[in-house]
Amino acid sequence: MKKTMLDYVAETPVALERALDRSEALTAPAVDLLRREDFRILRIVASGSSRNAACAARPLLRRLLGMEVLVTPPHTFACYEHELPPDELTLVVSQSGYSTNALEALEVIRRQGGTAIGVTSDPASDMAQVSDLLVDYGCGQEQVGYVTMGVSTLILFFQLLALEGGRALGRVSPAEADQIRSSLAAAAAASRDCIRQTPPFLESHYLDLSSMGTVFLCGAGACCGAAAEGALKLCETLQIPAMACETEEYLHGPELQLTPNHTVFFLDGAGPDTLRVRQLWQATCQVTRRAYLLTCADAPPADSRVLALRNPGLEAAAPLVLLPFFQILSYQLTEDKHLWHKHPLCARLEAAVNGKSQNYVHKEVL
Repeated sequence: MKKTMLDYVAETPVALERALDRSEALTAPAVDLLRREDFRILRIVASGSSRNAACAARPLLRRLLGMEVLVTPPHTFACYEHELPPDELTLVVSQSGYSTNALEALEVIRRQGGTAIGVTSDPASDMAQVSDLLVDYGCGQEQVGYVTMGVSTLILFFQLLALEGGRALGRVSPAEADQIRSSLAAAAAASRDCIRQTPPFLESHYLDLSSMGTVFLCGAGACCGAAAEGALKLCETLQIPAMACETEEYLHGPELQLTPNHTVFFLDGAGPDTLRVRQLWQATCQVTRRAYLLTCADAPPADSRVLALRNPGLEAAAPLVLLPFFQILSYQLTEDKHLWHKHPLCARLEAAVNGKSQNYVHKEVL
């Protein structure tokens, strides 16, 4: 029987625990690269879910590696931002290994005389042909078009790169490393709670969640990447407009279009902005009853629209805990509403400007 998104969501906690057990071996090729030069900038070139994963991991990468981390879409990199200064390490990510924009970015690096480094879950993909070094982040291949496990494991891969790279560069003490590893393990365990709690939460709010129209998802820090990934999942499965906003940026334009028909999700990773996130959620509840708070913080508000999840002890790990909510929501509502097929003209668009190389086997239903 063919696996579904839901099957991969259920398998994700085990995949995360497996990656934690293999942390050093999994990240060794990338850590070796960090050791070679005195890099000041890590640039991650990625799009779609891969870009969202990089954004979710960026805060921990910056903190533990002690360098600036830039996340750049492949098209922007290939056309506008490919100077390749000597103090910059560039990684090009494609989970499938067949994204044409990522392949082009690698070719641009080669033409510039740089080392083309690819990161993928399929080392036998087309990416192997245009990479000087190919890093397998250890997820394996999902046989569905809308990735779930691949996103979470990519977030963790980058977080483990931050941890192991920071240790190798002498920027993370053994005690700090143990504490961070413990928090990442706690996040993997807490993701099981989210998987368990989401179906009854969906059922208790089914009338409103099954009729979502325009959606906002708000998060900051690591949760900014989680909000972007949640929005992408809702867009590509339920075919509804969903916009990710940095928490405070929500107040600078997006909130002006709110009506009682809008749905707004606030993501709280138990960071320094927990009180502000709650203020924004409570204020939004005055406009729409479809305002929800997903929180890992202690002492959550007593409200049926609050999904309280376990605090892993590290805000940077919160996306691993929160993402299953949007993955399950997207799958279940798309299944219930029979929305897997897209508008018939979408197939024409894909045929005219395909984002995957010719060797890719399409898994999406159009």
